[in-house]
Amino acid sequence: MFIIVGLLVYALLLGGPVARLLARARWASRFPQTALRCWQACAVSLFAAVASLLLLLGHDAWEHSVAWLFDADMWKVHAAYGGHWLVEGINQTAPWVLSLGVFALVVPTLWHLVRLRRERRRHRLTADAVSAPGRIGDGDVRVLPHSAPAVFCVPGGRNGSRIVVTTAAVEMLSERELAAALEHERAHLKYRHHRAFLTADVLLWAFRWSRFARMYARQVRRLAEMAADDEAARKYGRRHVASALLEMCQVGPTVLTPGLPALTGTDPAERVRRLIKAAPSRAKAWGFALGVAVSAVVPVLPLLLALTPAFLLAGTAHGC
Repeated sequence: MFIIVGLLVYALLLGGPVARLLARARWASRFPQTALRCWQACAVSLFAAVASLLLLLGHDAWEHSVAWLFDADMWKVHAAYGGHWLVEGINQTAPWVLSLGVFALVVPTLWHLVRLRRERRRHRLTADAVSAPGRIGDGDVRVLPHSAPAVFCVPGGRNGSRIVVTTAAVEMLSERELAAALEHERAHLKYRHHRAFLTADVLLWAFRWSRFARMYARQVRRLAEMAADDEAARKYGRRHVASALLEMCQVGPTVLTPGLPALTGTDPAERVRRLIKAAPSRAKAWGFALGVAVSAVVPVLPLLLALTPAFLLAGTAHGC
């Protein structure tokens, strides 16, 4: 009982107060890539806690699995995980709820993957086929004839990624501004932010009623754009990144494709103020270590909590 209560409290804290504190944390805008890893770890840990809770509530299957895997005494396992306090029928209901949750994640994930693959392939073929003559940056850059300014990237496999810039953006931006904009997109590809965007879209689509899912989707895009800004600013200066962003935003609507990271992404006004106000902070060793530690430890905490009695009862089947 205590394990189930502990998992429930942990999930409620993680999805509520902890998420709100992380969303308001001032250090997150200084170290956006570290903060992004923390958000991803919290999301994995929250869903692991809910899944573990539902598995424990379906105690019949769980108890037999623990007794078999850990060579534990069945009665002691039942005393640790089961009990008369369980509502009648909950052990049959919980696995169905878990299966429904998995289905709610798998179906939109597959649907989004198919849609994004189709969109990326179409944009990649279009960019390669109608790109304007002349070469900008490295071989992964394509200049697309268009009257609206835009700079975005099309993720792909090995040698399949493209950075697309329209002719309007090339004419509008200075040489340093354009270079900063391209570096911003390379940072998105380097950190694989498109995968974080996909996860956020799936969670928001499947659990739109959840405040955590809405916060997660909002913060993932915000922090990913800040991290890409910092990468570009370290190479070309924060002033050029800010001016490129201002130039692109003040001309009106730009070409944006859902699911594809673009320069004029989330919260451009906040990003410009941040770039002008202070130099981007380079993550120190302790900041990087914190991000790695949180990413490694937090997701497995629910599993460790759920398996603690199993470890303590290991080998008791033979009276050890």
